[in-house]
Parts: sequence; C-alpha cells; structure tokens
Amino acid sequence: MNRYMTRHYVAIDWTGAVRLAKLDGTFLSDIRCHQNVELLHRTDWWAWWSDERLTAAIGLPDNLRPETLSSDAAALIFEVWIGSLIAPQCGWIVLTQVKSVLRSEVIYTSRGSNGAVISKWEKLTLLFEPDVQGFLYRHDYRNELGYQCDILFEHP
Repeated sequence: MNRYMTRHYVAIDWTGAVRLAKLDGTFLSDIRCHQNVELLHRTDWWAWWSDERLTAAIGLPDNLRPETLSSDAAALIFEVWIGSLIAPQCGWIVLTQVKSVLRSEVIYTSRGSNGAVISKWEKLTLLFEPDVQGFLYRHDYRNELGYQCDILFEHP
C-alpha cells in the first residue's frame, strides 16, 4: 500500500491525496509518498503504520480499520495524541508494545488556586510484548498551550 501525506491529512491513493491537498493548501509537489507500507492500527484520529510512523487518520477510507495494538496501547497513544506534544518522551514505538496496563499509581498531584488539577504524575506498571513487565511514568498537565500528556521512562 502507498501512503500519501499532505500537511494535515493522509490518503492511500493519488486521487485522494490531491483532493486533501486542496483542502489544506498543500502544493501537489509537496505531497509525500511512502511506498510499500502497511496500515497496522487505525482509530478515528490516528493511524499506526508498518514503517513505525504515527499519522492522522483523517482522509483514510472508513473501511480500513485494522486493530493490531492492544486497547491499552491505543488509549495511551490517544492521550498523548490529543495533547500538543509531537511525540512522548518514551517514543511511539514503546507505547505500541504495551500489552496491558497492570496498575496505575498517582505519585504527585498539583492543584491551581481554583482547586483544579494542573499537574499529575502516575507510575504505570505495564505488561509489554512479549510478556515483559515494566514501568513508565505518565505526566498530565495544563499550561498556556492547553492539555498535554507525556509518557516518560523516568520520573524526574
């Protein structure tokens, strides 16, 4: 399968890429084509590909919905995806290898003057493929850029 990428969208054929390029103002010469990639997992918002690339799913046909990642991996990826980070500190590949979240332990919470949580750290006990237990740290926070979620190897 080929993957065509415009500034904001992704398509699997040239015709779709041209249509999407008109929507987001991408010059035809700037459409990027990646050949011989396989769509491994797709949600309404994002797609994971065999070349270890995470893209937006907007523009992909609705009938393409493979789900090779665990539901816990997909949930962690979504939490980072909806924030304004380019990628989690631990990397997308690590998150795709999550088989399940075994335990989540809140280790720090910071509240603003109105009582709302502005920062929260959690220690995640995870089961990774192939059945190896490990830990990651999740940091949810709000700042002037909005909501962000990062997943790190170590608690700072």
